[in-house]
Amino acid sequence: MKTMKWLRGLAILCLLTGVTERGLAQQGEAGMADFMKAMQAMTAAASNSAPVVDFRELKSLLPEALDGFKRTNASGEKNTVMGMTVSQAEGRYEQGDGYIEINITDNGGLGGLMGFGQAAWAPSEIDRESDTGFERTTIYGSHKAREEYDNADQRGEIEILVGGRFMVKTSGYGIPFAALQSAAKKVDLDKLVSLKPATP
Repeated sequence: MKTMKWLRGLAILCLLTGVTERGLAQQGEAGMADFMKAMQAMTAAASNSAPVVDFRELKSLLPEALDGFKRTNASGEKNTVMGMTVSQAEGRYEQGDGYIEINITDNGGLGGLMGFGQAAWAPSEIDRESDTGFERTTIYGSHKAREEYDNADQRGEIEILVGGRFMVKTSGYGIPFAALQSAAKKVDLDKLVSLKPATP
């Protein structure tokens, strides 16, 4: 399974404050103060973490198949880093040279750090278009979502933020946007938001 994007979010916090090894050396005490502030913010956010849904329940929401696509793999896992836990499941679907991947993640264990990673776009309204593709925010059911697609290589992704803690990401290559959108709608978002965290 791919390296989780939420780990990158931890690095983003330091980058936003300019906290790097080189920066610390150049800024001396001021740099160290910035580093300590960043660490305090990270610790405070992590303290709001919560139990997560068993990845097996997330895995059960992966469609058995998509229109014209056969599921070739389904997996799930739970990871804990620095006291923060993420549970996720992923399915891969193939048709010829094209493929679609659906990833369902419970970020409840990240506490306030979720906004630094997967859901950083959630407060924004995005609508941009080029000769080859587009990026925009929209709504799936009652859930905020982000769509991105490039016509040149038929590559795109759809991210849906569900219940403020779950992220459903559908990505694909060598497929029309309609197929990607259809795949995203195969996940039962109402059932997902009703899932309860596993008992510690």
